[in-house]
Amino acid sequence: MALSSPGLGSNLDVNSIISQLMSLEQRPLTALSQKEASYQAKISALGSLQGSISALQTAAGNLVPATGTTATEKFSLFKTSVGDTTIAGASATASAVAGTYTLEVNQLAKQHSVASGTGAATPFSGTGDTLPLGGTLTLSLDSAGGSSPHTSTDITIANGATPENIRDAINGANAGVSALVINGVAGKQLVVTSNDAGSNQFIKLSGIAGLAYDPDAAPAPSDAFVPSQAAQGSAFKLNGIAVEGVSNSVTTAIDGITLTLLKGPDAPATALSTTLTIRKDNASLSTGVNALVKAFNDFSSTASGLGTYNAATKQAGALNGDSTLRTAQNSFRSVLGNIPAAVAGSSFQRLSDIGVSLQKDGSLSVDSAKLGAAISDDLAGVANLVAAVGSAFKDAADGLVGSSGLIAARREGINASIASLGKQSEVINDRLAGIEARYRKQFTALDTLISGMTSTSTFLAQQLAILPTYS
Repeated sequence: MALSSPGLGSNLDVNSIISQLMSLEQRPLTALSQKEASYQAKISALGSLQGSISALQTAAGNLVPATGTTATEKFSLFKTSVGDTTIAGASATASAVAGTYTLEVNQLAKQHSVASGTGAATPFSGTGDTLPLGGTLTLSLDSAGGSSPHTSTDITIANGATPENIRDAINGANAGVSALVINGVAGKQLVVTSNDAGSNQFIKLSGIAGLAYDPDAAPAPSDAFVPSQAAQGSAFKLNGIAVEGVSNSVTTAIDGITLTLLKGPDAPATALSTTLTIRKDNASLSTGVNALVKAFNDFSSTASGLGTYNAATKQAGALNGDSTLRTAQNSFRSVLGNIPAAVAGSSFQRLSDIGVSLQKDGSLSVDSAKLGAAISDDLAGVANLVAAVGSAFKDAADGLVGSSGLIAARREGINASIASLGKQSEVINDRLAGIEARYRKQFTALDTLISGMTSTSTFLAQQLAILPTYS
């Protein structure tokens, strides 16, 4: 009869013996786990490496001009400032010209607003103050006297619509206006206002007789709508020269400058005055160079840490001896060592020519004074070099961190190795389960045998004890 508890018959600690034996058997599995841990550490390290390269890729890409734009145009920036920022704001493009202007704001652009008539002129003469007959309301926005509106929207209005129904239909049509209903002393009035201010924001309503409004027609007491605020453009002076704008945002007054008028005069004043200053801004070029240097130094520091080896502690970085790390380091060192084809023969051919030098520890250092002088003396030359170097760094980074780049391929290979280890672990686990079962079967048989022998020994001892003794 088999024993239900291992070791009960023999007093052997069977479970402990089997556990120790299985610990020895599991050594190959432990080795696989350690190997998988090292692979996971490499994947994590590759993530850190990719992060530093991606940051360098971004910094380099910010130095590359957009298609159709030269490096000089990209870095020929201007800054604007307005003496009184409550009166106006301004922004500049590369086509601006440095200068200082007096700005006098005479008139701000205004929105057009119309309200439905009251009394006999009200369009809501139907039962319960509703619109008797609906249809398709055409709402357009145009300049005064215009014949081709820049926006035109058809809106369906039901027969017997309430002012609120019409309000909701207009607001739901995204027609460039907003509508509301005011319940005043003369009854409900529908108010329609253009979303934008400007002389091209005149509202015209047609298609439904009860809701018609033409801003160019002479007003009449029977009109369904009356203007509550006329649309108008802006008016101002630059250095005493009168200028008119369609809206409060004006791009046509000075080449490369967008003026945003914010406040106009209150009567009886006729103008608000301030100054507009436009000056060259070379900071973007030096800022871009410093950002590239910082990103490169961050990469160098990360790469060095991942590939290091401490002889005293005998501890190696996660990517020590890894070919991917070496390739990344060599790729960027090559960029620093080569002269870009785009600037071959130019006065500035290497970063060292503009004050960016390679240090003994592999990092880059910026001589701000030399860089500033180079930009002041030859903005185009520095811009061309920086753009060319930025393009070279970006191309190198693309080959490393792109979706089909070297790091992605390396990570894919490691993941495949981890998957292979998983399959090996499954095979070993299955084998270990069989080994443990065999051990338990063998020890159970041994336990049963010893238990039987112990019982026999006890029985014989008892029988011998009761035999008579003879002298």
